[in-house]
Amino acid sequence: MTEQQAKQTQPSAMPSLSPKMQAYLDTQVEAGEQVLWAGTTNVSGRMKRLRPLVIMSLFMMFFCSGFFLLMDNPSRLLLVVLSVLTWAGIPAVVAWGQSNHLRRTLYAITDRRVLIMTLGNPKRTDSYPPERLEFIRPVSKKGGRGDIYFIILRGKGRHRHTRIKHGFLDIAEVEQVADLMRRTFPGAAGSEQ
Repeated sequence: MTEQQAKQTQPSAMPSLSPKMQAYLDTQVEAGEQVLWAGTTNVSGRMKRLRPLVIMSLFMMFFCSGFFLLMDNPSRLLLVVLSVLTWAGIPAVVAWGQSNHLRRTLYAITDRRVLIMTLGNPKRTDSYPPERLEFIRPVSKKGGRGDIYFIILRGKGRHRHTRIKHGFLDIAEVEQVADLMRRTFPGAAGSEQ
């Protein structure tokens, strides 16, 4: 790859991080390590993936409520209320939990490793050096956004097994970030190009 092609596949600019996220990233970077890219999830875009759950829950809410209303039971109104609370509550809890987690998640690529950091309580950093990355596969969506998935190798020697790990979820310029990862960790790219 020529230098001009490499520049074209670079992410245009590192997304701006909140001061809290930038401060945490700075504490996780080792001496002499260079951050090549850092970004976060597009939470509102990721929440759109919950639409099937919401639609299914609405269907079940109306189905169960209608069934309970047709019953000849003195407590049928209580059953309807419980049905509405249950089927409306499931997607609300799932959406709140996902949104809360993704708003506090930060992704970074350095010249030495891949980082997935969560600024929750407690704070958590998952570090993946290139020798633990099996392959890197971007999944593009509209507008250049998408996910990057990679397999993490666990264990040692003959007992090494793989575990699929979601990588970076709903990030901007997914193809350029995946190319940056492939160039930075050439042994990790595997068969997926």
